[in-house]
Amino acid sequence: MKINSIMAKNMINAYSKQKQYVKADIGNKQLKDKVEISEDAKYLSKINNDNENINLDKVNEIKQKIKEGTYKVDAGSIAKGMLKNIRGE
Repeated sequence: MKINSIMAKNMINAYSKQKQYVKADIGNKQLKDKVEISEDAKYLSKINNDNENINLDKVNEIKQKIKEGTYKVDAGSIAKGMLKNIRGE
């Protein structure tokens, strides 16, 4: 079989095209996944982290008093505290 220059060029072109496809596939595989956290999820995470500052002993003490019926609430001091919070004091 005689190989002329046209056949050789066609073979080289075929392999060159194949190389380009392989490079394109490798380029696509280098992309990485991306994760975005919504604003709601960030807010919930912040709330969860803020809850770590809660005094669990005090919470359990209040729960126990409520169960026993001995927990007394001063409505006036709660109202004052709520107003301070609203005013930003």
